[in-house]
Amino acid sequence: MDSLCICYNLVDHANLPGIPPLPEAYIVPIKPNGLGYVEKQATPAILDSFGIPYLETAHEQLLEICSSLKVAVLEQKFRPAKKRKTFGLADILKEPKIKDVVINHIHDKLTSFYALVIENEYPIIHNAQRKDPFEVHRLSIGANTLHPILEFTKTEDGIDYAFTLKEEERVIVPQNHSIQILLNEPSWISIDKTVYHINNLNANKLKPFFSKEKITIAKKHIKTYLDKVILPVIKNVDVIANGFEILIHKNIASYKIEVIQDFITENFVAKVVFDYGEAAFDYHSNKKTSSDVHFGANEEIQITQTKRDAEAEKEVIARLTAKGLTLNSNLLLETDNSDDPLAIFNWIQKNHKELELEGFDITLPDFDDKKVTLDSHQLELQHKKKMTGSISKE
Repeated sequence: MDSLCICYNLVDHANLPGIPPLPEAYIVPIKPNGLGYVEKQATPAILDSFGIPYLETAHEQLLEICSSLKVAVLEQKFRPAKKRKTFGLADILKEPKIKDVVINHIHDKLTSFYALVIENEYPIIHNAQRKDPFEVHRLSIGANTLHPILEFTKTEDGIDYAFTLKEEERVIVPQNHSIQILLNEPSWISIDKTVYHINNLNANKLKPFFSKEKITIAKKHIKTYLDKVILPVIKNVDVIANGFEILIHKNIASYKIEVIQDFITENFVAKVVFDYGEAAFDYHSNKKTSSDVHFGANEEIQITQTKRDAEAEKEVIARLTAKGLTLNSNLLLETDNSDDPLAIFNWIQKNHKELELEGFDITLPDFDDKKVTLDSHQLELQHKKKMTGSISKE
């Protein structure tokens, strides 16, 4: 007997402009040659009748997301009070203010959806039909995050620019592949039936390059195009510039420790921020470069790039770990005393004078709009239960 699984089918809605593919959950048999034909729609009642476990798994949250993104549910949620039931989602989306609210709601739900599906490697399908075995429409899951690269080339008539995507050492030219945008921001796309996440780019920016390798901008339009199209994305992507002079910044100007709360563990931890003068990077961020472009006195394009110095950053981090901190899996710094959510403050209080001499700026959070000081005395804070931390409020 074939085993059964829960699959998530991403369905395009061509009559709903601006709406990304919406997920539906189905029960599908797993056969020797892959996923078979759909058995039933996956709902809690039907899953219980099939004896398929889903409670206390990621499926439980995913099923709720699928239910909340049904067109009928969206219509009921966002239909203006005085409109009839025949006023459907397509009509609702014609109202600009309501459309923005609807799309933001959908994007919030889909952000969680993709994170859960990809993390758990659940079967994901695109536009499957009941008449087809689901394996035909199955999407693979990419092992790596894609990094966008914006390339400028100076020409006699203006500039050419193009986007490519990099997966480790592999360079992907969008024109040469079949690409579907699943969610524009945060970006989830399928490339040749494989799902990928793109770092720091609204996926809609790739659309012009689905049919052409580059876009040519005439000299008279360069400034307008850069202001409206390029500047909003250039700070967050890698840039290759051909024929332009590039000013490179790669020296750390300063660094600071910022105490923040890890909302998963509810412990306070420290993140380190490196300032390179033209741009700043969180140590735990996977962003490696920052670029900017502006016009010089003679309307010449000037490109500035800031590149992180990984070895120099590690040396700074080593000073902190030598003083008793540990890097966790998210590249945030914490103390060994995980039982006290405020332990990082004790560490800061003990080491702040030495840290300041070594050039660290220290940023502490506020509690109830009151500043935290590093004076040496004790204060009990109410944090779900009473805990003692060596910090004080002014």
